[in-house]
Formats: sequence, structure tokens, C-alpha cells
Amino acid sequence: MFTYQEQAYHFVKSQILARGYKPGEYITDAQVAEVLSVSRTPVREAFYRLANEGLLINEARRGWRVYSLSLEDIHEIFDIKVALEGILAWKAAANPDETLRAELQKALTDMDAATQANDTDAWFAADEKLHHTISALAHNERAERIINNLNDQWHRLRIGFAVIQSRMTQSIDEHKLITQYILDGDGGNAERALQDHLNRVRDDLVRLLENMVLPFVEKGV
Repeated sequence: MFTYQEQAYHFVKSQILARGYKPGEYITDAQVAEVLSVSRTPVREAFYRLANEGLLINEARRGWRVYSLSLEDIHEIFDIKVALEGILAWKAAANPDETLRAELQKALTDMDAATQANDTDAWFAADEKLHHTISALAHNERAERIINNLNDQWHRLRIGFAVIQSRMTQSIDEHKLITQYILDGDGGNAERALQDHLNRVRDDLVRLLENMVLPFVEKGV
């Protein structure tokens, strides 16, 4: 059973990730409290929690605003992801756990099938399962929590980005290489392959934003 604070947190977070609350939009505790039929206090607590996660920002004399991502934010997010996820891939390759290794292969197979079917929902689920399994093989829950938070921060961009069929097709090839190196126990190449994948995602995303998105929006993405 969720507390009122947890209800408010999950509601506002889901709205931000799904772009129900758009980048740059101002929201109030009274607004959310009315929707959820709770007092403003647990909503304010949820707002501060979301601010700590980089999804809201509290502006003096203006109130709470949904954080708008800049190109600098994208680079900062991916700098950390490249470093952390590369280490996880390297450590994962040293784990002989056959159950987790089978789960990794299954996630890759599901991702491949989703790519062929152009099913973005299934693709996201398989992608998350694959990266979660890499973290499980690496035995580093703290790193996974940091990575999950970073993914939440660019989630609203990731949805639109992944529906581009060419990016999904390229991504499955990159994930096949990462998975093969991990299953082969080749930590060095697994680390480099995952870092190369993330850097390609970053480059493609920045190119898309610079050419097709940012010139046409005022409040960021």
C-alpha cells in the first residue's frame, strides 16, 4: 500500500516520463493534490524527491517546473552512462552464472524479435531486461540505481528516438556484439563494445536534436 507521498511521486513521475507534464511546464502542489484527492504536504515531499532525481526544478518566485534537457545535459548523462555501464559489462563477462547468462541471451533474442516486428514496447522491455541482467551479472546494484535514474532523465527523448527503425536495427547489432563478448568472457571487448554503443546513441541523438527538434522548440526537450 503506497503512502500519499509515494502516490504523488509515482503519479507525477509517470506524467513527466510520458510527457503528460511537458518540459518547461510549471506544476503546483495544489494542482496535483486536487487530482489525487490528498493534501499538499505529501505532494511537496514528492516534488523534492523528483527534484533530487533531476526531473523537477524549484525556481524562486515561480514554482516547480518540469526540467528541460539541453545538449549539455545529454552529454553529462551519457558521460556517466558510458563510464558506469562499460564497467558493468567488463565485470559481467567474468561471471559464470549459467542462469543469468541464459537470461541475457533470452533478452537479446526478445529484442531481436521486437526489432523484426517493429514493436517498440516489446523492444523497450527486452532492452531493459538485457541491461538489468548485465547489472545482475556484475553484482553492482548501486551502479544500476544510478543508471536507472539517468535513464529516467532522458526517457521522454528515448521514446521518440527508439521508434526510428534504423536506430532499432543498428541497436540490435550493437547489443549482439556486447552480449557475445560477455558470454565469451571477454571483459575488455565487452566494455569497449558497450561504450561504443552508448557513444553512437549519444551522437545520433544529438544530431537529431540539433537538426530536427531544438530549432523548433522554445522550452527545451
